[in-house]
Amino acid sequence: MLSVIVITKNEQDRIKVCLESVKWADEIIILDNGSTDKTLEIAKNYTDKIFRFENQDYAAFRNKAFGKSSGDWVLYVDPDERVSSFLKNEIEELINDSSYSAYAISRKNIIFGREVTYGPFWPDWVIRLIKRSDFINWVGEVHEYVQFKGKLGYTKNSLIHLTHRDLDQIVSKSLEWSKIEAKQRIDINHPKMSALRFIRILFSSIFFQGIIKRGFFGGTIGVMDSILQTFSTFMTYVRLWQFQQPKTLKEIYDDIDEQLLKNGFRY
Repeated sequence: MLSVIVITKNEQDRIKVCLESVKWADEIIILDNGSTDKTLEIAKNYTDKIFRFENQDYAAFRNKAFGKSSGDWVLYVDPDERVSSFLKNEIEELINDSSYSAYAISRKNIIFGREVTYGPFWPDWVIRLIKRSDFINWVGEVHEYVQFKGKLGYTKNSLIHLTHRDLDQIVSKSLEWSKIEAKQRIDINHPKMSALRFIRILFSSIFFQGIIKRGFFGGTIGVMDSILQTFSTFMTYVRLWQFQQPKTLKEIYDDIDEQLLKNGFRY
Protein backbone atom coordinates (compact mmCIF):
# COMPACT_ATOMS: atom_id res chain seq x y z
CA MET A 1 0.00 0.00 0.00
CA LEU A 2 1.29 3.47 -0.94
CA SER A 3 0.48 6.70 0.89
CA VAL A 4 1.15 10.04 -0.78
CA ILE A 5 1.74 13.06 1.46
CA VAL A 6 1.27 16.63 0.22
CA ILE A 7 1.97 19.60 2.51
CA THR A 8 0.10 22.74 1.50
CA LYS A 9 -0.31 26.45 2.16
CA ASN A 10 -2.24 28.64 -0.28
CA GLU A 11 -1.56 26.43 -3.29
CA GLN A 12 -4.86 26.80 -5.14
CA ASP A 13 -3.11 27.39 -8.47
CA ARG A 14 -0.91 24.28 -8.27
CA ILE A 15 -2.66 21.70 -6.09
CA LYS A 16 -5.19 20.30 -8.59
CA VAL A 17 -2.66 19.03 -11.14
CA CYS A 18 -0.38 17.79 -8.37
CA LEU A 19 -3.19 15.64 -6.94
CA GLU A 20 -4.24 14.49 -10.40
CA SER A 21 -0.71 13.12 -10.84
CA VAL A 22 -0.94 11.00 -7.65
CA LYS A 23 -4.62 10.02 -7.53
CA TRP A 24 -3.62 6.43 -8.40
CA ALA A 25 -2.11 6.02 -4.90
CA ASP A 26 -3.93 4.01 -2.23
CA GLU A 27 -4.08 6.99 0.12
CA ILE A 28 -3.54 10.75 -0.11
CA ILE A 29 -2.75 12.74 3.03
CA ILE A 30 -3.02 16.55 2.97
CA LEU A 31 -1.33 18.44 5.81
CA ASP A 32 -2.19 22.13 5.57
CA ASN A 33 -0.29 25.01 7.14
CA GLY A 34 -3.11 27.55 7.35
CA SER A 35 -4.35 28.04 3.79
CA THR A 36 -6.74 30.95 3.30
CA ASP A 37 -7.47 30.38 -0.39
CA LYS A 38 -9.28 27.50 -2.15
CA THR A 39 -6.53 24.91 -1.63
CA LEU A 40 -8.52 22.69 0.74
CA GLU A 41 -11.73 23.06 -1.25
CA ILE A 42 -9.89 21.63 -4.26
CA ALA A 43 -8.15 18.93 -2.18
CA LYS A 44 -11.48 17.60 -0.91
CA ASN A 45 -12.17 16.32 -4.43
CA TYR A 46 -9.25 13.91 -4.04
CA THR A 47 -9.16 12.90 -0.37
CA ASP A 48 -10.97 13.25 2.93
CA LYS A 49 -7.75 12.84 4.89
CA ILE A 50 -7.03 16.54 5.37
CA PHE A 51 -5.36 17.82 8.52
CA ARG A 52 -4.28 21.28 9.71
CA PHE A 53 -0.97 21.88 11.43
CA GLU A 54 0.49 25.39 11.66
CA ASN A 55 4.23 25.61 12.24
CA GLN A 56 7.45 27.00 10.72
CA ASP A 57 9.45 23.79 11.07
CA TYR A 58 9.51 21.90 7.76
CA ALA A 59 10.70 18.65 9.34
CA ALA A 60 7.84 18.85 11.84
CA PHE A 61 5.37 19.03 8.95
CA ARG A 62 6.77 15.92 7.31
CA ASN A 63 6.91 13.98 10.59
CA LYS A 64 3.36 14.98 11.51
CA ALA A 65 2.06 13.92 8.11
CA PHE A 66 3.90 10.60 8.30
CA GLY A 67 2.06 9.87 11.53
CA LYS A 68 -1.27 10.37 9.74
CA SER A 69 -0.43 7.93 6.93
CA SER A 70 -0.89 4.17 6.94
CA GLY A 71 0.86 2.87 3.81
CA ASP A 72 3.76 0.40 3.81
CA TRP A 73 5.51 2.97 1.61
CA VAL A 74 5.19 6.76 1.80
CA LEU A 75 5.80 9.17 -1.08
CA TYR A 76 6.21 12.88 -0.37
CA VAL A 77 5.19 15.22 -3.18
CA ASP A 78 5.18 19.02 -2.96
CA PRO A 79 2.30 21.00 -4.51
CA ASP A 80 4.60 22.33 -7.24
CA GLU A 81 5.74 18.82 -8.19
CA ARG A 82 4.10 16.29 -10.51
CA VAL A 83 4.60 12.53 -10.73
CA SER A 84 5.14 11.61 -14.38
CA SER A 85 3.47 8.50 -15.78
CA PHE A 86 6.93 6.91 -16.13
CA LEU A 87 7.74 7.56 -12.47
CA LYS A 88 4.32 6.24 -11.44
CA ASN A 89 4.93 2.93 -13.20
CA GLU A 90 8.40 2.64 -11.70
CA ILE A 91 7.17 3.35 -8.16
CA GLU A 92 4.44 0.72 -8.47
CA GLU A 93 7.11 -1.84 -9.38
CA LEU A 94 9.55 -0.75 -6.67
CA ILE A 95 7.15 -0.94 -3.74
CA ASN A 96 6.11 -4.47 -4.71
CA ASP A 97 9.65 -5.84 -4.91
CA SER A 98 12.52 -3.89 -3.39
CA SER A 99 15.49 -4.50 -1.12
CA TYR A 100 15.93 -0.78 -0.49
CA SER A 101 14.56 1.22 2.46
CA ALA A 102 14.21 4.54 0.65
CA TYR A 103 14.62 6.03 -2.80
CA ALA A 104 16.04 9.31 -4.03
CA ILE A 105 14.13 10.74 -6.98
CA SER A 106 15.65 13.18 -9.47
CA ARG A 107 13.73 16.32 -10.40
CA LYS A 108 13.29 18.02 -13.74
CA ASN A 109 13.35 21.67 -12.65
CA ILE A 110 11.40 24.20 -14.64
CA ILE A 111 12.49 27.75 -13.76
CA PHE A 112 10.86 30.83 -15.28
CA GLY A 113 9.07 28.47 -17.68
CA ARG A 114 12.13 26.57 -18.94
CA GLU A 115 13.70 23.28 -17.91
CA VAL A 116 17.22 23.89 -16.60
CA THR A 117 20.02 21.38 -16.14
CA TYR A 118 23.04 23.43 -15.04
CA GLY A 119 24.78 23.03 -11.69
CA PRO A 120 22.51 21.87 -8.86
CA PHE A 121 19.37 21.63 -10.99
CA TRP A 122 20.18 18.24 -12.45
CA PRO A 123 19.81 15.55 -11.32
CA ASP A 124 18.72 17.31 -8.07
CA TRP A 125 18.17 14.13 -6.04
CA VAL A 126 15.58 14.29 -3.23
CA ILE A 127 14.73 11.38 -0.91
CA ARG A 128 10.95 11.14 -1.08
CA LEU A 129 9.94 7.46 -1.24
CA ILE A 130 10.37 5.74 2.13
CA LYS A 131 9.50 2.33 3.54
CA ARG A 132 7.48 2.76 6.73
CA SER A 133 9.26 0.00 8.64
CA ASP A 134 12.66 1.66 8.10
CA PHE A 135 11.65 5.29 8.66
CA ILE A 136 13.19 7.17 11.64
CA ASN A 137 12.27 10.84 11.24
CA TRP A 138 12.78 14.10 9.37
CA VAL A 139 15.30 16.64 10.66
CA GLY A 140 15.77 20.37 9.96
CA GLU A 141 13.60 23.50 10.11
CA VAL A 142 14.43 24.29 6.46
CA HIS A 143 16.31 22.18 3.91
CA GLU A 144 15.06 19.20 5.89
CA TYR A 145 16.32 15.67 5.33
CA VAL A 146 15.05 12.23 6.26
CA GLN A 147 16.73 9.66 8.50
CA PHE A 148 16.08 5.96 7.91
CA LYS A 149 17.55 2.51 8.43
CA GLY A 150 18.84 0.45 5.52
CA LYS A 151 19.95 1.12 1.94
CA LEU A 152 19.16 4.01 -0.39
CA GLY A 153 18.16 3.39 -3.98
CA TYR A 154 17.78 5.78 -6.93
CA THR A 155 14.88 5.90 -9.37
CA LYS A 156 15.36 5.99 -13.13
CA ASN A 157 12.51 8.44 -13.67
CA SER A 158 11.95 11.95 -12.33
CA LEU A 159 9.55 14.28 -10.62
CA ILE A 160 8.54 17.36 -12.60
CA HIS A 161 9.24 20.45 -10.47
CA LEU A 162 7.52 23.72 -11.43
CA THR A 163 9.66 26.01 -9.31
CA HIS A 164 10.66 29.70 -9.42
CA ARG A 165 7.49 30.42 -11.36
CA ASP A 166 7.74 34.20 -11.22
CA LEU A 167 9.42 37.01 -9.29
CA ASP A 168 6.58 37.38 -6.78
CA GLN A 169 6.75 33.70 -5.83
CA ILE A 170 10.53 33.74 -5.46
CA VAL A 171 10.61 36.88 -3.31
CA SER A 172 7.73 35.81 -1.04
CA LYS A 173 9.35 32.42 -0.45
CA SER A 174 12.71 34.06 0.23
CA LEU A 175 11.12 36.40 2.76
CA GLU A 176 9.51 33.47 4.55
CA TRP A 177 12.71 31.41 4.64
CA SER A 178 14.82 34.37 5.73
CA LYS A 179 12.95 34.55 9.06
CA ILE A 180 13.70 30.92 9.85
CA GLU A 181 17.31 31.01 8.67
CA ALA A 182 18.09 34.26 10.50
CA LYS A 183 16.59 32.83 13.70
CA GLN A 184 18.82 29.74 13.32
CA ARG A 185 21.86 32.01 13.15
CA ILE A 186 20.72 33.90 16.25
CA ASP A 187 20.39 30.59 18.08
CA ILE A 188 24.06 29.74 17.40
CA ASN A 189 25.25 33.24 18.39
CA HIS A 190 26.28 34.36 14.91
CA PRO A 191 28.83 37.24 15.02
CA LYS A 192 27.42 40.74 14.81
CA MET A 193 26.72 41.89 11.29
CA SER A 194 28.84 44.79 10.04
CA ALA A 195 29.42 46.67 6.78
CA LEU A 196 32.47 44.57 5.92
CA ARG A 197 30.66 41.34 6.74
CA PHE A 198 27.77 42.33 4.44
CA ILE A 199 30.18 43.08 1.59
CA ARG A 200 31.99 39.76 2.07
CA ILE A 201 28.71 37.83 2.13
CA LEU A 202 27.47 39.61 -1.00
CA PHE A 203 30.54 38.83 -3.10
CA SER A 204 31.04 35.29 -1.77
CA SER A 205 27.38 34.49 -2.49
CA ILE A 206 27.64 35.85 -6.04
CA PHE A 207 30.75 33.73 -6.60
CA PHE A 208 29.11 30.63 -5.10
CA GLN A 209 25.86 30.94 -7.06
CA GLY A 210 27.36 32.10 -10.33
CA ILE A 211 30.64 30.17 -10.54
CA ILE A 212 30.62 27.22 -8.13
CA LYS A 213 26.97 26.34 -8.85
CA ARG A 214 27.52 27.42 -12.49
CA GLY A 215 24.55 29.76 -12.69
CA PHE A 216 26.47 32.23 -14.86
CA PHE A 217 26.97 29.40 -17.36
CA GLY A 218 23.24 28.67 -17.54
CA GLY A 219 22.28 31.42 -19.96
CA THR A 220 19.75 34.15 -19.17
CA ILE A 221 17.77 31.98 -16.75
CA GLY A 222 20.93 30.94 -14.93
CA VAL A 223 22.13 34.51 -14.50
CA MET A 224 18.73 35.69 -13.24
CA ASP A 225 18.43 32.80 -10.82
CA SER A 226 21.97 33.28 -9.46
CA ILE A 227 21.30 36.94 -8.71
CA LEU A 228 17.96 36.13 -7.08
CA GLN A 229 19.54 33.39 -4.94
CA THR A 230 22.19 35.89 -3.85
CA PHE A 231 19.42 38.35 -3.00
CA SER A 232 17.70 35.66 -0.94
CA THR A 233 20.89 35.00 1.02
CA PHE A 234 21.43 38.72 1.53
CA MET A 235 17.89 39.12 2.91
CA THR A 236 18.63 36.47 5.54
CA TYR A 237 21.60 38.48 6.79
CA VAL A 238 19.70 41.77 6.73
CA ARG A 239 17.04 40.12 8.86
CA LEU A 240 19.78 38.73 11.10
CA TRP A 241 21.09 42.31 11.55
CA GLN A 242 17.56 43.36 12.56
CA PHE A 243 17.35 40.56 15.15
CA GLN A 244 20.73 41.59 16.59
CA GLN A 245 19.66 45.16 17.33
CA PRO A 246 18.78 46.10 20.95
CA LYS A 247 15.46 47.55 19.77
CA THR A 248 13.19 46.46 16.94
CA LEU A 249 12.76 48.85 14.04
CA LYS A 250 9.14 49.30 15.03
CA GLU A 251 10.19 50.38 18.50
CA ILE A 252 12.72 52.83 17.04
CA TYR A 253 10.15 54.44 14.75
CA ASP A 254 7.58 54.56 17.55
CA ASP A 255 10.16 56.39 19.70
CA ILE A 256 10.77 58.91 16.91
CA ASP A 257 7.04 59.58 16.61
CA GLU A 258 6.74 59.98 20.37
CA GLN A 259 9.58 62.51 20.46
CA LEU A 260 8.09 64.46 17.54
CA LEU A 261 4.78 64.74 19.36
CA LYS A 262 6.51 65.89 22.55
CA ASN A 263 8.69 68.59 20.97
CA GLY A 264 6.16 70.00 18.52
CA PHE A 265 7.75 68.32 15.47
CA ARG A 266 11.07 70.15 15.87
CA TYR A 267 13.53 67.83 14.08
